Amino acid sequence: MVNESLSTKNKVLDILRNSSEYVSGELLSQKTGVSRVSVWKAVQVLQNAGYGIVSDRNGYFLQQDLKDSLFPWEFGISEGAFTHFLETESTMREARKIILSEEKKDLPKITVVTADRQTNGHGHGDHGWTTTKGSLACTLADKVSVSSAEAFRISMCAQIAAVNVLKKTGGRNFYARWPNDVWSDSGKVCGILDEYLSSGQRCEWVNIGIGINMYARPKIQNTDKVFDSENAASRKDLLSSLCAEFLRVEKTALEDSCALENLWNSLCCDVGKKIILEQSGETFTFCGVNAYGWAVLESVDGKTKKIIPPGVNVFKK
Repeated sequence: MVNESLSTKNKVLDILRNSSEYVSGELLSQKTGVSRVSVWKAVQVLQNAGYGIVSDRNGYFLQQDLKDSLFPWEFGISEGAFTHFLETESTMREARKIILSEEKKDLPKITVVTADRQTNGHGHGDHGWTTTKGSLACTLADKVSVSSAEAFRISMCAQIAAVNVLKKTGGRNFYARWPNDVWSDSGKVCGILDEYLSSGQRCEWVNIGIGINMYARPKIQNTDKVFDSENAASRKDLLSSLCAEFLRVEKTALEDSCALENLWNSLCCDVGKKIILEQSGETFTFCGVNAYGWAVLESVDGKTKKIIPPGVNVFKK
């Protein structure tokens, strides 16, 4: 995602993780290629972040690790693309601040903001998002130039990527549900929220907020969790896979407009099912989405079709 060398924090942590005994500051300096002062500063940052690094006259030892850390240095050469908060109001808001900052004009293709806890996570409309303990809460700020009419296609890419990654790591079926959800057979496991930064008729940034119930479900009806065990997968590995898959799907979508529509519909569990329009109470068959992510509905008698944009509520029968 970014072409940078590994940071001193990443190198020091990797060395300590692979050592069963104390490592001297001199040896760490030699292996990382930086001064002992730089090593000491890196250790200070890691200790303040919560890594249990102890030191004595023999050097440094990782006594207690942070096994599921989302700090930027955990992501190797992509470190510069990540920002992590132990607690914040919402990752979407933090991502917006970053891309609008006058000081950060040369941002990578994807800027990722993560948080261990959100105090005011957002869902669709006026709904909030509950971040359960150990769950993944993040926003992918995607630098992409598309027409405003096509912006929702980028959100579709994120939804498809989430389904694919959760299927692979969770070992069971997950589905896309219109407009922005991911469900298992038992309930909702992932919500996706999008916002666009546009100039004229062009969208320059798409911010995609993603919340995944990894090990615990919120106390909300029709919700589920992805994993039964906290040792099943780490947030870091899941997020890394999600970013890579998102970029792969987005590339396909930008090259072939029909491919995205076909792929999304193949992953949706509601195609062919009856739904009720919230405003009129009419019953239609959900036929999937078109190339722009709008829902395609057909009346029960097959004589009428409706195209519904994202944001219009429907009732599933």
